Amino acid sequence: MTFPLLLFAIITCFYWKLVFTYQFDWMWSPDMADQVLPWWQEAARQLQHSHFPLWDPHNWMGQPLLGQAQPGAAYPLNWLLWMMPREHGLMQMWAINWYYVVVHYMAALFCYLLCRDVGRSRAASLIAGLIFALVGYMGWTDWPQMMNGAVWTPLVFLFLLRAVRGLHPWASAALSGTCIGMAWLSGHHQVPIFLTLAAAGAWLYYILKDGRPDWRMARLAAAAMIFAPIVGALQILPAQEYGRLAWRWAGARDHLAWDDVIPYYVHAKHAVLPITLFGILIPGYGVNTGLFFGIVAISLALIAITVWWRQHLVKLFAAIALAGLVYSLGGYSIFQGFIYAVIPFVEKARVPAMATLLFDAGFAVLAAFGVDALEPSKESGEPGSHWIRRINVGVAMFGVVTGVTVLAVLIAKRFEWDFDDRVVMTAFIAILMAALLYAWRTQSLTRRQAVTLLTLLLLFEAGQYSSFTLADRNDSSQRTFLDKAWGNGDIAAFLHNQPGPFRVETETDDIVRNWGDFYNLDFPSAQAGVTVNTFLLETYKLSTKKLVGTKYTLARAATSPGQSEVFRGASGIAVYQNPDVFNRAWAVHEIVPIQDVDHSREFIDEHINELRSKALSMGEPLPQLAACPQARDTVLVTNYAPSSVSISADMSCDGMVVLSDTYYPGWYATVDGQPAQIYEVDLAFRGVPVPKGAHVVTFRYRPRSVYWGAGLTLAGVLGAAAITFWSGKNRRLAHTHHH
Repeated sequence: MTFPLLLFAIITCFYWKLVFTYQFDWMWSPDMADQVLPWWQEAARQLQHSHFPLWDPHNWMGQPLLGQAQPGAAYPLNWLLWMMPREHGLMQMWAINWYYVVVHYMAALFCYLLCRDVGRSRAASLIAGLIFALVGYMGWTDWPQMMNGAVWTPLVFLFLLRAVRGLHPWASAALSGTCIGMAWLSGHHQVPIFLTLAAAGAWLYYILKDGRPDWRMARLAAAAMIFAPIVGALQILPAQEYGRLAWRWAGARDHLAWDDVIPYYVHAKHAVLPITLFGILIPGYGVNTGLFFGIVAISLALIAITVWWRQHLVKLFAAIALAGLVYSLGGYSIFQGFIYAVIPFVEKARVPAMATLLFDAGFAVLAAFGVDALEPSKESGEPGSHWIRRINVGVAMFGVVTGVTVLAVLIAKRFEWDFDDRVVMTAFIAILMAALLYAWRTQSLTRRQAVTLLTLLLLFEAGQYSSFTLADRNDSSQRTFLDKAWGNGDIAAFLHNQPGPFRVETETDDIVRNWGDFYNLDFPSAQAGVTVNTFLLETYKLSTKKLVGTKYTLARAATSPGQSEVFRGASGIAVYQNPDVFNRAWAVHEIVPIQDVDHSREFIDEHINELRSKALSMGEPLPQLAACPQARDTVLVTNYAPSSVSISADMSCDGMVVLSDTYYPGWYATVDGQPAQIYEVDLAFRGVPVPKGAHVVTFRYRPRSVYWGAGLTLAGVLGAAAITFWSGKNRRLAHTHHH
């Protein structure tokens, strides 16, 4: 346990800005402040009120959290974070910052375990773990749903290689697939797709390695690929359900449906540009993703390739790294385009640049081989010493040439430097690395001294990269988006004191669009997708805002006729009350059949007040309602929770209660405890027939996709555990019998 604990200590100290000063944030970018943090706030609020976060009632009249996938509601590590104590109803940044450290420690630990499992020394494995966790993909990525998927990469190959070696083959294959499934649970499909492709490629190599198919290996591969979707089912099934009912914005000219292929120009736009490949060695020089790997790690990987090329594991991880880099080039790589066109579902991973994860993982393992190759007593021996010497000279020349070039450019520009000045650090670190390699290979240092200095130099170089992704809280320009998300608590307090439920909108850029999730208010949102019926409703129009119950507008000045200012916050943003908006629930006594979406929109625009007593029906036939000319119904929302709504309805005659929340599969209704059918009305709302008299209408969200997914995930995890247990037990029995 010494080295895993040391690894944790190093990772913790490396992120001193986050855990020892509390002056820096990692969730400061627009995507973090506008989307991820609000999702987390809502999920934490629900979980701490004993509700599993299934449904977000605040965004777009309600959207499924698991269905959207990116909130990461299916990922166990997120559950632990969301259970951390909150302050004033909000998650605390110290917990969020420690979460970041834990994620990177998991990446380092899993890579360490992989390297140990393939025979690397503890010191070499520790250095490889630090490389995987602190530079490249993991050092640059701030989307937690993508980081969490990436950390499982080393374990996928650890168990895959165990299966290949015949070490508990069935258990190892199952565990390899389980780790891919855990990546699917993280909340984003991109990394799991790339990880599945890489694992499938490795399995295919071992199946065909001897020239003809190894059917036993093929069966192990099939087992792994079966366990992957089963374990990931808790996320996969709800996301698939949502995907078929939603439109997604993926960088194309318009929204895309489930069956629409993401155009290839989107992939080409989000690829690694060839000119930025220099960013592998120079921090800050890259587009779309973190390419930086550093001169220290690259030197070690090159030593491994040149000295130990005959070892098939070196070839394997070199191939994985090269494949990831080639794929990341997108439109500049014909191979990526072929995979995009031929392999189903790969086109959904719209950012080929993210495949640099495989480059980083492969080269991190190679770096461990490189560290051990520097030790003469290891199996590398003297034959590779000339290659180590050549690389040593090459690193020194790179450092000198880079430094001289920078100096020449600086003089030519009269010391006016307009490039990232960390290139000077690259030259400096290259010279230090060359000196260290020379001292090590000439045995001027003991192994312990050399490994210690190498680790420190690696951390020094990684600090030129990872630390620069953190935002200083004292820098107002970097706090902009977080301030817009966390701010205006006085306005939120005022709104919470108003009778509801109701909806709020913003007409100022000083409040992010997912602000409602921070403060438990129903608010417009910014997210990658939305259900089709919600989008068709055209919620930006005044008539529709009235229909959905947008009672208040946040703005610095009135934005529509009839608004009255009812509160002004310390920031200068005012709360304007909108006149004559609909309640959240009401009763109707007439069904109006509508031919298509355009006619529905036209009716809403021109006859909005008629919808107080009428409901629009398009497609599914609704039950006919008896005329009720003197209707004086009383409909009140008595309880409004994320996954359940209770309504008290006193009906003058038979009619329908309409709730202006998103119609979506998984919602079930009862009237006085008896099951009742929910109909889709007014394009996107829920309507339930209710007879004359006083009744209680209850809506509950019980999605089958989630229950089936949870059952499959649990079965997959327990199945892998059972196979592992019995495999170990049989091995012990066989060993005992043999002796």
